[in-house]
Amino acid sequence: MDARKRALVERYGAWTAHDVQLAEGVWTRDHAPGDAPRLRRVLQLASDLAAKPVEQLRVLDLGCLEGQYAIEFALHGAEVVGIEGREANLAKARLAKEVLGLERLELIQDDVRRLDPEVHGSFDVVLCLGLLYHLDATDVFGFLARLRSVCHGLAVVDTHVCLAGRRTYEHDGQSYRGLTFVEHSRRASGSEREASRWASLDNSESFWPTRASLLNGLQHAGFTSVLQCEVPVVPGVPRDRVTMVATAGEPVELRAVPSANAVGAAAVPEAPRIPPFIQNQSRVFNLLKRAVLDVRARRSSR
Repeated sequence: MDARKRALVERYGAWTAHDVQLAEGVWTRDHAPGDAPRLRRVLQLASDLAAKPVEQLRVLDLGCLEGQYAIEFALHGAEVVGIEGREANLAKARLAKEVLGLERLELIQDDVRRLDPEVHGSFDVVLCLGLLYHLDATDVFGFLARLRSVCHGLAVVDTHVCLAGRRTYEHDGQSYRGLTFVEHSRRASGSEREASRWASLDNSESFWPTRASLLNGLQHAGFTSVLQCEVPVVPGVPRDRVTMVATAGEPVELRAVPSANAVGAAAVPEAPRIPPFIQNQSRVFNLLKRAVLDVRARRSSR
């Protein structure tokens, strides 16, 4: 097992994120389970809120990276599909799948922006973890609609949100607020973007909606209830990171006050404007990150 792991690392590099025990004393990241609290949170949410026991669930893990979440659900007996855009990440997930004998785990290399119920089917639980904040403004809200189209139970969305929504983006007749963040240097080649495994597949910038805009985007996509999870606790979570559970139900109709049915559900109001010094923090971060990425891109092109 150690030899197979070393061979994989020599070809694709070390595991960057997900720790999985492959055999007695053999771990993908040398037993460094830093993401275990979030893994526990996601599994607990599905166990508590899904309509069926975990072993009866069909689960979709979008942007599954090195496969830890997909593997965890498969170890509990669920039928799981993991979609990941980078071959290096999938190769590591495939090793764990084979070693652990996870016959109900399917791993697919694809772009999650092509998610389609006609191709991928429907799922009791859809995991969108650490993914949404890598999409650009033209993709974020359309992607939420695609997510809803394959979900007939609940979706767990763990993502960063914007604390200072300076930019307004229009999609399908709705207005959303947020900020753009740098993903890659605009000079970066395709191979350089492929090698940057904690960034987007191709877009140079991403769009982080505000918390209110994310909630409204989920509602506009067709999710009927959205809850924010605080327990199980994930220690050290920054203020701009949230875990939300969106349910794919049917809108209810009121009988005691039937006239209210014509009004429909209200939008979540945006929070008051953030003080300028907080807004400037994200602007400075973007400028510094772009400068560093541009320098790296210029050096690699020489």
